[in-house]
Amino acid sequence: MGRSIVSVVLGFLAGAIVVGLLEAAGHLMYPPPPDINLHNPEQLKAIIEKLPVGALIMVLVAWAGGSFAAGLIAALVAKNRKPTHALIVGCLQMLAGGITMLMIPHPTWFIVMSFLIVVPSAWIGAMFAGFMQQSPPAAGPQPYDMREKNMAC
Repeated sequence: MGRSIVSVVLGFLAGAIVVGLLEAAGHLMYPPPPDINLHNPEQLKAIIEKLPVGALIMVLVAWAGGSFAAGLIAALVAKNRKPTHALIVGCLQMLAGGITMLMIPHPTWFIVMSFLIVVPSAWIGAMFAGFMQQSPPAAGPQPYDMREKNMAC
């Protein structure tokens, strides 16, 4: 139980960090207005309405990347039921995005795409973790089994 909680917490933190980094990269490509007041919802709503589609796509990329990282870390840390832990973290990431979308209205297409991208990205992160944790095939010559070739006496 303790390891499950730790995996979800670490996954969520990793996801938040990745989202922050990718959104910062998006702000380099699409800089916000210099006089923006982040505590004024009306001003934020007006800015969102004027954003180019590319800026909103960068936000979706950030959310998908963060959700992937969250699912990956949660699955790597969890002892069992790795996809379940990743999906829990993906749902938490979606909840955080939903809160953001309630506070700052976003276009309908953005809302739909975020629901289609965020949770599946966490699941893909868990699948990637599974590939990372697979043991490599044994090196060196393998014993020859004559039964495979129907050569047994």
